[in-house]
Amino acid sequence: MKSFPIYILTLLMLTFLACEKNDPLTDQGEVSDRIAPFNLLAQMPDAAAGDTITLRTVCWAVNDDIATVEFFHEGFKLRTFETVMSVEIADGTIHELNAFFAEDTIYVEQDIIAKYPEEGSSLLEFYQTLENAYVILHDFIVPQVYALMKKTNEDLIMAMEDHIFEEIVQQLSLQFNRRIMITVFPEVNQFSLVYFVVDDDGFFTGELTEAGIQYVIDNLTRELVAEFVKDASATDNTRVTVESLATLENDAASSSSTRTFRVL
Repeated sequence: MKSFPIYILTLLMLTFLACEKNDPLTDQGEVSDRIAPFNLLAQMPDAAAGDTITLRTVCWAVNDDIATVEFFHEGFKLRTFETVMSVEIADGTIHELNAFFAEDTIYVEQDIIAKYPEEGSSLLEFYQTLENAYVILHDFIVPQVYALMKKTNEDLIMAMEDHIFEEIVQQLSLQFNRRIMITVFPEVNQFSLVYFVVDDDGFFTGELTEAGIQYVIDNLTRELVAEFVKDASATDNTRVTVESLATLENDAASSSSTRTFRVL
């Protein structure tokens, strides 16, 4: 039998492989028998609020009848606050008072980013022959609603929402003693029987009465906390989920793909 030259065999093999890889749309339809469109959103990098990231989604349908492709975003924020007051009393002893507050999870409801095709255009503008699919790229500016709390110490104390500051003060007030109180509030009579507890022998125990604790709560202002603050910080854990949604004509079917990134 006459054999083919090696270069002809090589050419035939390359041609065969090229033909096999040429039509992923048809292959995918035959393998999965999809009715809904294929849609895949690429993972995006972590980013800060205000940064621009590129969203990339690839989609196609067996009958090539995709009508729209939309992008959405939603997310959540977990934020904790830590505050440390440092008070040096008359004898040089330093007392540190600590408060911690975990804010309820903040949810950012789903909102649309973009919809394709835009009025007056066609999805055909995004068709990529190499991928045999529609490839849509969209620049997305991470909204400021996801911004992390960057303030610290005095600036953070002044910027805290009222309900957070009130909780911080509540915790700090329970750690006050007589010497701390007369240091932070020099206007208070150090021999007051209203604010300070005495034992059966008439000596001050160092503890505050309920009225004394309430005095701290009522009078420990942001300015005073800022004056004695050693450290105040807020820690954010913020995630954003981006969704791409490909929908067939007449809303016959749709396919969603989501990716989540961390806000820096």
